[in-house]
Amino acid sequence: MIESSFLKLEDQNGPRNDREDFPEAVITNQQAITVIQEVELYKIIYIPDIPYRKIGDQTLHLHVLIPDAEEEDVKSYPCVVYIKGSAWMHQNLAGNIPQIAQLARRGFVVIEVEYRSAEDNSFPAQREDVLEAISFLKTNAAGFFIDPDNMFVWGDSSGAHIALFTGLKLNADDVLPQINAIVAYFPPSNLLVMNQDPTAATTGDADSPEGRLMGGVAVNDDPQKAIWISPYYYFKKGVEYPPLFLAHGTKDRVVPFSQSDQLANRLQEEGFDFEFYALKDADHGGWQFWTDDMNDKLQRFLKAHLK
Repeated sequence: MIESSFLKLEDQNGPRNDREDFPEAVITNQQAITVIQEVELYKIIYIPDIPYRKIGDQTLHLHVLIPDAEEEDVKSYPCVVYIKGSAWMHQNLAGNIPQIAQLARRGFVVIEVEYRSAEDNSFPAQREDVLEAISFLKTNAAGFFIDPDNMFVWGDSSGAHIALFTGLKLNADDVLPQINAIVAYFPPSNLLVMNQDPTAATTGDADSPEGRLMGGVAVNDDPQKAIWISPYYYFKKGVEYPPLFLAHGTKDRVVPFSQSDQLANRLQEEGFDFEFYALKDADHGGWQFWTDDMNDKLQRFLKAHLK
């Protein structure tokens, strides 16, 4: 168990007056403008590089963002496990910290997960890493101020591809964690046909991102394997799946918009619970995904699925 005191950082070293009847200050300056804050946004405790799994010579890490509540009786928060995209290669874990921190400021523990690169580890290694991270976090929930009954998974790009798979069974014996809902930003969902879109940047050959994920095999050389690593084909009537929040830009130059559009069509046809946001003129990972408006939509969705 990781001790909560390890994660609880202090802002100052000097003395503090903690009397219960601490008075409100009297304002005497005539030009002072009194500001009343009605919506609470939390400060954030950020701890990078917490190891959660060791495989061979490689140690995988978590980046942790925890809301720092003023109230002493706050013991836990809902948790969002975030998977940063990287074309399934080595992730730049620091790259989106400022963006995902905005969700932590709204009262969610946000945990960024490192997964193994497809350069040396084909699918489903990345999914296994994320599932292991979720298990680790549930076991150590108190140490991270996590409510283990309220956990979500959020990914972007290749991270969204893996996020989709955290709610899908690869086989009948597959055991999945309890997840309230899943968030997927601009996910590659049908790797079999992604290179066929007129706007596609990928070739689908053995050295393409999806080819490396398949173990160095071109999509056209093993279409069944491409189907196996594509979430799109797993969404069928009778399959249980958490509610899904899906978002994609209409001018995505990396993962074609059609990947999410066609997935949404399938979800609708098969009767799954989802929301789909098409961000007009947004490129891959563009600023439009990180606005207050999108964060409001995301927060509303997450709160709607709290237990």
